[in-house]
Amino acid sequence: MSDKKETKKTEQPVEDKPEEKVEEKPKGKSKGKSKGKSKEKPKETTKFKFECTKCGTCCQNRTSIPITFTDLARWTKQGSFIQIILPHLELESMSDVDELSKIAIIPFIKMKDVDEHGKGICPFYDIDNKICNIYFTMPIFCKTFPLSYNGQKFYVSDSTCEGLGKGSMTKEALLELRGTAITDYNQRAETTLSMVPLQGMFIRHFMKQSQESVSRLSEEDQKKLDALINKSKDEPAEQEKSKEDEKSKES
Repeated sequence: MSDKKETKKTEQPVEDKPEEKVEEKPKGKSKGKSKGKSKEKPKETTKFKFECTKCGTCCQNRTSIPITFTDLARWTKQGSFIQIILPHLELESMSDVDELSKIAIIPFIKMKDVDEHGKGICPFYDIDNKICNIYFTMPIFCKTFPLSYNGQKFYVSDSTCEGLGKGSMTKEALLELRGTAITDYNQRAETTLSMVPLQGMFIRHFMKQSQESVSRLSEEDQKKLDALINKSKDEPAEQEKSKEDEKSKES
C-alpha cells in the first residue's frame, strides 16, 4: 500500500502527452528482406516513470487515507472483512487539502502511533514483512499513488517518493494509472457530495432520538438532566474567572 511522507504536498503536473522514445532505424539501404523472425516493435515509454520499491515509508508516515463509498461497499460484500477494517474507520473534518475536502466530512482510515505532527502508521501495514495486509482490496486512493488527479490535471502527490524515476513505464501503463487516478477523484467526489445531505440526515435522526429519550424520562430524571446541562454551561465561565483571578494575583 502506498502513501505520503511528512513533506508538504506539491502538485507537479504530469504532461498530458508523454514523450515517446522510439529506437532509431539504422542508416543506409537495406539489402533485401531479412530472414528469420521479424524484430518486435519497441514499446513506447513515457517521461513519467514509477516503480514501487516497497520501502514502506509512505505507509508509515501519513495523516490519513480517504475512503470512498465504493471501498466501503466492496469490503461489506467481502463479508467478515469489514469487521477487520471498521474499527480503524472514522470521519474526518473539513480541511483545505483540496476542493473536495472543503465541502464535507469524509470517511478515512485512522493511523496508529500518531506523533506530534499528526503522522502515523497505517494499521494494515506489516512493518516486519513490509507488506500491506489488505493489498488485494486496498483503497483506490492507494492504488493510484503517487500519481493524482485534481479534476483538472494530473500531478505527483509526493515528489519525495523513492520509486519516482525508477523502472520503466509504457504508454499503456501510464494510461491505466491515469484512469485509476481519475476514478479515485470521481469516487471521492461522489462520496463527499453524498456526505453533505447525509450529515443533515444523521443530525436530525440523532436529535429526534435524543428528544424521544428525554420525553420518556421521569420528572425526577429530567430535573437531574437539567442540572447537568446547567452545570456544563457554567463550567467554562467559572474556569475563565479562575484564570483571571490567577493573573490578578500574579500581577
